Amino acid sequence: MMIGIVAFWFGSSAAADDKMQPNSEPVSLAGRWIGTYGHGGFSDERGCGTEGCKLAYDMVACKDGWCGIALKADMSCGDVSLHLTTDAPGGNRAFDGKLELTKGAAPFFVQAWRSTKEESREAQLHLVGSTEPKLLVFRRSFPFEARLTRNSDAMCRLPRATS
Repeated sequence: MMIGIVAFWFGSSAAADDKMQPNSEPVSLAGRWIGTYGHGGFSDERGCGTEGCKLAYDMVACKDGWCGIALKADMSCGDVSLHLTTDAPGGNRAFDGKLELTKGAAPFFVQAWRSTKEESREAQLHLVGSTEPKLLVFRRSFPFEARLTRNSDAMCRLPRATS
């Protein structure tokens, strides 16, 4: 139910437009995800226009779940700036995590979920978040909202540990 309510704020009903992943299978976020983000409903607050700012990640499995390697404007690999749990607690199919849009800025505590558009079979990754450590999913709007579409397989790799 929580996912359906959050999906409503993205302008579509999870039941009507998106086919949610079944609870019996683990959800994979692996791949290249490209889309837009905004603040409080995609306002022009950051100078990106009403369509939102561009956002792109290569999602790869990492120690504690999923790591999002930020893609630079030229689509080269950047730093790991998104961390999501391996799977949602309580079976609600949402991933909890933390996102750093800018190094040194306050991180967003996010909740993410994957859906598939029924008519196009297009995989989408939705994120909502706030700088408050406890994300309140029943709020009217979120300081951070993003919708990404799976574009291809991930091409970036995690940096190797040096010790």
